[in-house]
Amino acid sequence: MSFKTMNLKIALFGGVALLALNAPAFADDAAILQRLDAMQKMIDAQQKQIEQQRAEITNLKHTKTVKPAAVARETPAPAQAGNQQAQIDELKTELHAYKNTQRLEKQDEPVWSFANGRPLVQSPDGRFTFSVRGLGQFDMGYYDQSKSAASLPAANGPSLSSGSNFRRAQLGIAGKLFGDWSYLFNYEFGGSNGSEQQGRVQSLYLQYDGLKPLAFRVGAYPPPAGIEDGTSAGDTLFIERNSPSEIARSLAGGDGRDAVTALYAGDKLFAALSYTGAKTTDAVGSAFGEQTAVLGRVSDLAYSDNDLNILVGAMGAYVANPAYNSAGPGSTHTITLATWPELTVDSTGAKLVSTGAINADNATAWGVEGAAQWRSLYAQAGYFGYGIDGTGATPADVNFDGWYLQGSWVLTGERHAYNKANGAFSAPKPSIPFSLAGGGLGAWEVALRYSDLDLNDNEGSVGSAVPTGGIRGGEQQILTAGINWYPNSLIRFLLNYEHVNIDRIGAGNADVGQSINIIALRSQVAF
Repeated sequence: MSFKTMNLKIALFGGVALLALNAPAFADDAAILQRLDAMQKMIDAQQKQIEQQRAEITNLKHTKTVKPAAVARETPAPAQAGNQQAQIDELKTELHAYKNTQRLEKQDEPVWSFANGRPLVQSPDGRFTFSVRGLGQFDMGYYDQSKSAASLPAANGPSLSSGSNFRRAQLGIAGKLFGDWSYLFNYEFGGSNGSEQQGRVQSLYLQYDGLKPLAFRVGAYPPPAGIEDGTSAGDTLFIERNSPSEIARSLAGGDGRDAVTALYAGDKLFAALSYTGAKTTDAVGSAFGEQTAVLGRVSDLAYSDNDLNILVGAMGAYVANPAYNSAGPGSTHTITLATWPELTVDSTGAKLVSTGAINADNATAWGVEGAAQWRSLYAQAGYFGYGIDGTGATPADVNFDGWYLQGSWVLTGERHAYNKANGAFSAPKPSIPFSLAGGGLGAWEVALRYSDLDLNDNEGSVGSAVPTGGIRGGEQQILTAGINWYPNSLIRFLLNYEHVNIDRIGAGNADVGQSINIIALRSQVAF
């Protein structure tokens, strides 16, 4: 095939207009193929004729009754037989050359496909790939607070605002280079404080995979920090991750975290060790000295069969150098542990439990988690501890903890599958997608979770001053019930009800605890 024809074939994927302009080239290809097909048939017919004639000659030579003249009449002239054979040889050579040309041109042509709804183009040998990925999550939420909430000091218990926002609006590219390298660039346009934010890097990394299952990654991304953290943002069981695991992942990990990671992703064992720095979104502190930390995670699929999978894991983080707040030798560096109720629709970004800024020399977090899937049932639990070594005029070492328990039942029978690449479980895929035209119902799931995050340490009592070194961060307990619908493998809807209880001593040594009921709906598309 000509170089021009090869370019026209590649241009075919550019649009229908170019296809129409280049139609004559494809007509030429069809004509060539038709001619070669006719030649092949003629070759086959002539070969068959020659073989028949040779067989007849052989039979005549062994038949004594046949006259020599008859033999001469039945035998083709040597010149005619030679011309036929030459023509056959020429056609064979032409056909072989054409097939070689076709094979070489096809070798350079990209292969287009859709992998689970994700556009994918790759080289024929699979060493180079390029795919487009996206995640859109639109949340709507309503906060029903106690009447006293509006009268509380803003720093202790603000009135949360109902509304809607794009929690995540991500668009990116991912693929492989030369077979042994992989890359991901994912950009975020959504927000986590009730409003969309300026675009920012969610993940951008380069990874070497030539020593599989061992790999090395460098860039800005969420470094592995646990089972709940390893669950993709598009696969979480509820609208938001539970608060205790969120605190643990955000201390030295989270989206857009500068990091270098060595990770092992085997069929059962998952392990990762990361050296981490600041986040791409950091605006304060990092200008005078970025945070540096070490984050590790290990998990093992301890048991696995056709019906049951059991996963156990642990994580640990050590912040060696918290970010500086100002320049100069006397500058301080602080750490704050805080989280919002397990929903981020509120436009103020309020966090009802918070330690406040603690002068810190270093900080730690550790946790143990487990998950189990039995047929269409799924369960997961974890316990975390957090510690901050204080510094300054009145240093204090403070400790906090939290735990969670969550589970689900897929009513339509689908299962949460184990994803060895992340060392966690993914969302179920509907066996029969929803369709009004004779389709199924998709997949339906009910879920329940309880989480308890305690950010108090030697908090004292209501009406009394906080003891020396005490922290009144508050305790947050949340019971969440959810219904998840997966119409197909790309779309899902999550309906969550939360009952939030806050127990906290605030300004003036007053009790600023409150109860909140929340109902929220997420609409999601992911590919």
